[in-house]
Amino acid sequence: QGWLGSWLPAWRPTSMSHLKNVEARILQCLQNRFVARYVPLPNQAKIWTISLIPQWGKGRTPLVMVHGFGGGIGLWILNLDSLSHRRPLHAFDLLGFGRSSRSPFPHDAQGAEEAFVSSIEAWREEMGIPNMILLGHSLGGFLAASYSLQYPERVKHLILVDPWGFPTRPSDPAQVPTAPTWIKAVATVLGRSNPLAVLRVAGPWGPGLVQRFRPDFKQKFANFFDDDTISEYIYHCNAQTPSGEAAFKAMTESLGWARRPMLQRIHM
Repeated sequence: QGWLGSWLPAWRPTSMSHLKNVEARILQCLQNRFVARYVPLPNQAKIWTISLIPQWGKGRTPLVMVHGFGGGIGLWILNLDSLSHRRPLHAFDLLGFGRSSRSPFPHDAQGAEEAFVSSIEAWREEMGIPNMILLGHSLGGFLAASYSLQYPERVKHLILVDPWGFPTRPSDPAQVPTAPTWIKAVATVLGRSNPLAVLRVAGPWGPGLVQRFRPDFKQKFANFFDDDTISEYIYHCNAQTPSGEAAFKAMTESLGWARRPMLQRIHM
């Protein structure tokens, strides 16, 4: 995870217990009944999963939700109740993120992507889901599309919400959107480290960085929380061993462009 991620790990005020506790506070907001558990995979990894099964519509095709980069199932709290009224809903922490296993990934873009997709398929098999409506946000949208290309018979509908990694990086530098100077500076300093290494190296100031640089999260979830619950959740999700984060880095180049853009691989 690079020198930034490995420097003084005890400096970070986090643990999986911290993440478990703050996630529990978030899930207490659910009105519908739910079950949360680890789903074991054949490779000994575990995928943290939440399932909401409605009283009506149990036999309908389930909705499966795949979160974005740096997230976890807790960030779906605004949507879980409303989307599970008429059909089963399952959401899980991607391998390497949230409370799922922080397994090592291949260091190349294709290998990292295939490891994500293979874990989703192994999860589906263990869950006994014949087919699903697959919804992905951000990185989850990219992986949902990749999964659908490999296992089209398992996906009844594909829903992409602001998916990452679809366009090709323009060959003409003039067509590349200009990033602010501070972003370029941070990218230069952290170029060899994982994207969120700064949260871990910041130690006890890490939670404050989330609150400072993403105050929009507090506003977005204001109907549920009037404190720093969401920023705490995001911090603890990303202050753990960054295996999924490292996999994402392997899949990217130059300020977040995908090394294997999805638009080159799908037929519109």
